Amino acid sequence: MRFRDHSVSQVRVGLHSIGVAGLGDALRRAAQSGLQDREAIIDLIMEDLAARNYTPENLAEDYRTAVWREYLRSKGEDFSEYYSAVPVTIRGEPGEDRDRFVSLVEAVLARFELRPVFSFAPAGPDGPNPQLAIGEETIARGLHTRLSLETAVRNSLSGW
Repeated sequence: MRFRDHSVSQVRVGLHSIGVAGLGDALRRAAQSGLQDREAIIDLIMEDLAARNYTPENLAEDYRTAVWREYLRSKGEDFSEYYSAVPVTIRGEPGEDRDRFVSLVEAVLARFELRPVFSFAPAGPDGPNPQLAIGEETIARGLHTRLSLETAVRNSLSGW
């Protein structure tokens, strides 16, 4: 009798962290399948996961991207191209401080497997600036250390 993986893995699907049952088995089956085509591999993984997991229709494409990212991770390959995109607004005047802040935001979001899609806006009236806004929420104001910005992002993730 073949052992079935009943563990639940936390996977970032879009901006949500979702528990996926049986991911390890599905990834192993895909790796052993001999398939080379990305879409065929994803289809196989999704078929394996369908019996034990619910995929909301509005997250179907994000879910497919997430399982591909997990497949690449399981093979030790670079998967940064498949980070979940998150629209962010940086408020503040152009210059060195804002440029440093943008680089810091990119680095911090990458730790959460998120890829920022930037838009820029004038300085916010309720400074200090620069400011980081995700959705309607300003989650950081002023210059930050990497650790303080990571904490602000982590604290805000569940509300996105």
